[in-house]
Amino acid sequence: MKFLVYSEVTAATISSNLGLPEYSYYFVLRDFLPILRELGEVIVVDDPHSEVDAYYASAQEDGEQCVFLSFSPPHKTPVGLRCPTLPVFAWEFDTVPTEHWLDEVNQDWRNVLRACGAGITHSELTVQAVKRVLGDDFPILSVPSPVWDKFSTLRDNSSHFPGNFLIRISSGIVLDTHDVALEPYMPGLDAVAKAVANARAPFKAETDSVEKAPLAESAPVESSLRITRRYLGAWYLQVLRGLLPWLPGRRRKITTVVSSATLITVELESEQESQHLEPRNQVEPYSLPKQGVKPSATEWVPAPCHFELTGVVFTTLFNPYDGRKNWVDMLTAFCAAFRENPDATLVFKLGHREYQAALNGMLMCIARLPKFECRVLLVHGYLEKAEFDNLIAASTFVVNASHGEGQCLPLMELMSCGKPAIAPRNSAMLDYIDDEVAFVVDSWLDATAWPHDPRLAYRTCRHQINWSSLVDQYQAAYRCFKDNPERYQEMSAAAVRRMRDHCSQAVAKTRLQQFLNIEDVSS
Repeated sequence: MKFLVYSEVTAATISSNLGLPEYSYYFVLRDFLPILRELGEVIVVDDPHSEVDAYYASAQEDGEQCVFLSFSPPHKTPVGLRCPTLPVFAWEFDTVPTEHWLDEVNQDWRNVLRACGAGITHSELTVQAVKRVLGDDFPILSVPSPVWDKFSTLRDNSSHFPGNFLIRISSGIVLDTHDVALEPYMPGLDAVAKAVANARAPFKAETDSVEKAPLAESAPVESSLRITRRYLGAWYLQVLRGLLPWLPGRRRKITTVVSSATLITVELESEQESQHLEPRNQVEPYSLPKQGVKPSATEWVPAPCHFELTGVVFTTLFNPYDGRKNWVDMLTAFCAAFRENPDATLVFKLGHREYQAALNGMLMCIARLPKFECRVLLVHGYLEKAEFDNLIAASTFVVNASHGEGQCLPLMELMSCGKPAIAPRNSAMLDYIDDEVAFVVDSWLDATAWPHDPRLAYRTCRHQINWSSLVDQYQAAYRCFKDNPERYQEMSAAAVRRMRDHCSQAVAKTRLQQFLNIEDVSS
């Protein structure tokens, strides 16, 4: 059997694409490779349209079976190839797209899945969602990413009971609320004012240059002009740009006269310059910083750093611009639950190349909270395997408060290492979260849109977290670890067993063999 595999993000580009749309598909592909290599020959392709059918023709000449596994959502899966094609995709909603937009019929997933004839996903929720629109006999398989086995050494060298660890980052940023350097952001009488002043600091240079410009008006008029210019720019970005019907490929200029001394010229370029229209990704920030911008004195610059973890450590890993991850609830509920517990620590391990706005937004949120004694760590930077293992080993619990998950690799990985979870039981987490392995957070259904639908039409539901329940489960987990270590270790062992049965290589291999009707060539 020959497997042709593809992910838009590759090993060569993952570092520069961290946090961008579909970046996690690379990690899923990477985790599937050992199994696929046991079942046959694996070829990683860079350009499916130019490579796949050539490999398929060669396999046919040799009398060999060949299948193309595209690790991508269905609307980005190549169709029309001669080689049998299967999308391998994650999805966190109970309905799949059954409409198309922007004149792209493949946005209707039914068209792609029918053309492929089958599909592979990572949760039973998605299996049922597909079967509801394509029939109970449509061949679609749930195979979670097989992450359990790669932590065998860590499990063997640890009793799953957390300890004290020093974690080093060769190039990163660590912001610690127990560090006096963060005093301007910490809760207090003037914390918000200080935080706002720091947030505005990058604009100080521009403001100073305007103030020094030779204008005929007096100082009050200068201030009014600056305010007017700022609001005109914001009005254009947030209101006007989305309403103007510019033709594809055309540039226009608008010049606004604010006063005899000030002209504002805005060059507009159509966002419809290509025939293939891709809607703005809803999990990305509205405007990312331009590459190559020199950091100001108030920005955080990655450097060698370290941090020590002690006490009861709650860890979560996520893309801070992914609104589904719901970091505000995780943060505020933690600080409410442990306002008088200095030995409780929440670690936010962030994954995105553009970190400045995320760090600043989180610190602004912290500044608005009532005073708390617990510790919050904001960590940006790549952790080498040994340091990532130390982070896991030091963690007492793994936390998830998202509105929905297609499978949630970080949650699965830390649970595979024996870390009980604080998480809701919904979406893909229905397959492995319950009271035996987690402190379950209540949630309820809330109408929403498919994340890549530019119309933002309500066609599905997300899961809204019960904030009070999250606070309660934080506290219940803390009491369990402090007062009932026997139960904690039982939950730890149960988590390891649960993930072995859910996301081990043996489980994934058996399911793929049966689904694809292939023999094991490794024996």
